[in-house]
Amino acid sequence: MYPSDLRDAGEDVRTTLLATLCASCQAEITDALVALLVALVHKINARAERRVERQLTAELKTVRGKEGILFRLAGAAVGRREGTVRAMLYPVVGEKTLRDLAAEAKANEKAFKACGARLRGSAPHPPLGGCRLA
Repeated sequence: MYPSDLRDAGEDVRTTLLATLCASCQAEITDALVALLVALVHKINARAERRVERQLTAELKTVRGKEGILFRLAGAAVGRREGTVRAMLYPVVGEKTLRDLAAEAKANEKAFKACGARLRGSAPHPPLGGCRLA
């Protein structure tokens, strides 16, 4: 059937063909809107994950050589049993390093608790991307 044949067709045939065209266009529009919604949700999730990772990494300042520092602390604590912590341990490691270690431990604990809360949530499956501890 050619477009010029539509003039010769009856009113019922033209109405049926127009309804079919409208249904087809409606399906295409619906598919496009659903694809747009899926892309938008994916973008929102990706942005939220990046924001959470940025916050965690900002809080989590890693201290290099933690094992060596802890071994030196243990050696100093065992070697000199008498005296204050400040007099015994600060000269071995330094106050700033101990503060950084405490801040890192606190950030790790905070991240671990947040991750556990998300995993224990009522969602039927874990969140996209899971829990990442930097």
